[in-house]
Amino acid sequence: MPTACPSVDTLLQLASERTGLSDFGDPARHAGLRAYVEGLRSERWPAIREDARSAALDYIVHLLSLRLQLVDDRKRYSDIAAQEIRAPIIIIGPPRSGSTLVHTLLNQDPENNAVEHWVCLEPSPPPALGPPSGERMERAGQRLMGLFDSIPDIFVTHPYMIEEGASALAECGSDILNMTFTSQQLYCFYRSESYRRYLLEADHSAAVGFHHDFLQHLQWGATGKRWALKGSDHLLWLEELVAQYPDAMLVWTHRDLSQQLPSLASVQAILQGIAGTEPEGEERKAFGRIAVEHQCATLLKGMRSRDKLGEERFLDISYHDVMANPVGTVEHIYSHFGLVMSAQHAAGIRAWLHDNPQAKHGVHRHSPADFAIDADAVNRELASYVDRFGFGFGIRPELRG
Repeated sequence: MPTACPSVDTLLQLASERTGLSDFGDPARHAGLRAYVEGLRSERWPAIREDARSAALDYIVHLLSLRLQLVDDRKRYSDIAAQEIRAPIIIIGPPRSGSTLVHTLLNQDPENNAVEHWVCLEPSPPPALGPPSGERMERAGQRLMGLFDSIPDIFVTHPYMIEEGASALAECGSDILNMTFTSQQLYCFYRSESYRRYLLEADHSAAVGFHHDFLQHLQWGATGKRWALKGSDHLLWLEELVAQYPDAMLVWTHRDLSQQLPSLASVQAILQGIAGTEPEGEERKAFGRIAVEHQCATLLKGMRSRDKLGEERFLDISYHDVMANPVGTVEHIYSHFGLVMSAQHAAGIRAWLHDNPQAKHGVHRHSPADFAIDADAVNRELASYVDRFGFGFGIRPELRG
């Protein structure tokens, strides 16, 4: 195990040796990798356990290896690049705002298509060439579960992984854009401040271009379904996202921040198990302050981008409405965008909810006090958000009728 964090060039070489390939595609798609590795090297490497360092390097090389394979597939099968990605539904709400639940309910519609974890972990060869072998699915499952071996509590916050494993629905950020090292999940693993600033401030057009290419890879040879996607960090690059998908239907999920923010801080603290141990005591409170600061900055950036892009692209959905009336809320999404919800879709939602009660695999317990979250300070920082959407810390609109 190297005592120093390997350079970007070394990591690229390791991926080439692992795959026997050398073309990573557009060099601009290395910007996130360079920011991520520099943050690891200069801020975090000495604090990461030795076994966690090994896992981190393996994960980075694995993601780079996938990039090599995808470029190679694109050369072999030229029709991939001809695929048109039309009018996707994209859920853009922040983490712990109900976005995963809405995504799941949307994908009870047989006319919608979602990305699954396994194909993000084992994307080559393209799915159009045939169903994945048992061996391929096993490799994907082992890699998915292996990533979380050191943080078993993650399954209480993400219970769908327990039963669905690698077949669970994937997320744009932590499962697709991580291949370009443009993902809040990667920040949550090792939390370098320079990488956090990169996520907030950089132009992510190249990474979103990769997202488009990946959907083309999956769509090639498939039936003409509508993509229903979810990315809890899309608020960081809304303008780049709309430039890539100008006809996208954007669903912004919202939740009472007295529930959402401590839940978010708790999940991010749990993810620290990958690098060492969860923060405790005063360290936990400091951790919470950074999580809240980043979330506030992300929401405000998303609002500024929305002002530039225009209201007509967006629909706002309340987590509390989803919980009170899930079928009606999804029907509202469809109606807003000129779609028709089928009886089959409604029945599928009801069946899924029956089989998956909220606390089926345990209760995620968290409190604002755990992270010293100041309600008044949050509402002052997000005054424009509270005024615009009616959600704040301890503030939420009435349920829809």
